[in-house]
Amino acid sequence: IDAAMILRDLADDGYQVVEQDLGEETFAMMNTSKAPFDDIRARKALTYATAKADYLEFIGQGELRSADSWFPPESIFHNPDVKQEADMPEMAAPLVAEYCGDNPDNCSDGKINMEFQYSGPSVIQDRIFDVLAAGYEPYFNVTKDMLLQDDHITQTAIGQFDFLTWRQMGARNPDGDGVWIVCDAIGFLSLNWPRYCSPERDEIIFEARGNTDRDAVVQAWKDVAVNVQESYTYVMLTHTLWNATYDPKVRGACDFTFPDGTEPYCRGTGGGYGSYSTMWFEE
Repeated sequence: IDAAMILRDLADDGYQVVEQDLGEETFAMMNTSKAPFDDIRARKALTYATAKADYLEFIGQGELRSADSWFPPESIFHNPDVKQEADMPEMAAPLVAEYCGDNPDNCSDGKINMEFQYSGPSVIQDRIFDVLAAGYEPYFNVTKDMLLQDDHITQTAIGQFDFLTWRQMGARNPDGDGVWIVCDAIGFLSLNWPRYCSPERDEIIFEARGNTDRDAVVQAWKDVAVNVQESYTYVMLTHTLWNATYDPKVRGACDFTFPDGTEPYCRGTGGGYGSYSTMWFEE
């Protein structure tokens, strides 16, 4: 956010500043292949204890939009009935007590033991850890695990984490993101990061992939959003804000139209903005 605010000031000097938060999502996720988050009670407790309001205030600074799913409200795949649960610590306490009663080896002093992994060194990532850990600490014994980004990604792929923060998803065609959540993507090296298998979810995704009825495909992905929420494997935080700032001499950032003269939504790969193949510099 601090960097985006600095770049915005360049507009006064003629720079082309474009921002959008439609191409990527920021969220947290839990590893369901091992304790403690192989138990949905622990996943629910952490979800309820997530201090999302504090995250939006201190990390988002009024600039980041809260996310309830991987689809922003502008998306045809957005399901308005899906709301991210958070900021309900009173609902976490009984779940933690029940879990620790059944799994005393995974708890200490009445709290669930967990590791919170993130990439660094990074000032903003440290802030995120502090904000979220403050909400968890009444119910979880939180151990910090800050890793260099390449190690963080590797540990995520091989399932050596309990809980971590992440940034991904946001494909214009959500079928492109299906690989990250299907059962076949779970293995020693897993693309399904939480390692959660839902045959019901797979069936929805694969049926949508073979369907030519657009309305049915849209409804399918709305149903996927419900399934993801009910699995309690992800905690949606914000729609990731991207800023693309171009020199005043850059032209053609979005120089393309449909045959009827209308302009398509201009967005590059991931969270970027513009069509790099059509850009050129004015002398």
